Order: sequence, then C-alpha cells, then structure tokens
Amino acid sequence: MELEFQSFKKNLPVQLDIASLIFVYNEKIDIRFRMDEKRFDVDGAYNSYYEIIKKRLDKAHVKDSSERITAPGKITIVYFGMENQKEYLDYISKLQKKGVLQNDIEFLKVEDLQGITGLLALRVSFTLPQE
Repeated sequence: MELEFQSFKKNLPVQLDIASLIFVYNEKIDIRFRMDEKRFDVDGAYNSYYEIIKKRLDKAHVKDSSERITAPGKITIVYFGMENQKEYLDYISKLQKKGVLQNDIEFLKVEDLQGITGLLALRVSFTLPQE
C-alpha cells in the first residue's frame, strides 16, 4: 500500500504524507462490514481490549521520548512478545531481499499507554520507486 501511495502521491492536488502502522494481535476478533456506513467494525465486548489498544496506538510515542512511533516513509509494526518479532523480522528480511524495504530496522519500545504496557515495535523504511 505504501508503494501504491507513493506512485500517485505526486498527482494529488495537496501535499500529503502517510505513516503506516501494522498492529500484530494474536487473538481472534470478530470483524463485520457495515454497508450503511461503508466501514468495518470489530464486534463484541470480548474485542474491546483490541479496540482500546488500536485507538491509543495512533498517537503513541517511542518510550522515553517525544518521537511518535509512526513516521512518514517508514512502516511500523507493533506487537507483544519476541515470537512475533522473529516472525516479522523474517517477513522484513524477505522484502529487503526484493528491494521493497531498506536495511534500517529500528527496534523500539512503545511508551506505556493507559492500561497497556509491554508493547514493542519494529520500524523500517521502504524503498521509494524509481521514476
């Protein structure tokens, strides 16, 4: 999606940047599409913890800094636990070999959010398409 955005960004009537965030959540959640509002909703009280985390991550900072975890030109992957880190490092490595991502992986700790502690993040730059 990042690369697709970069390909049409120069044709937009206003200057616009995006910052991509992937949240790794290993619990089952129920998602449904609401035709009336043309959007996806996460159903049920069981999934409320996911919704709380998702809303708070949007504005989260790197632990002990004022820097946001997301940054334009970079993809941020937020997760709990080292097993998720290993899996996503494998994905990143494959995309680096294909030239999609750069070799600048950052290992971050996410600031403690209200009711949420222990989140980790990987952040890596994507390779801009050649013009």
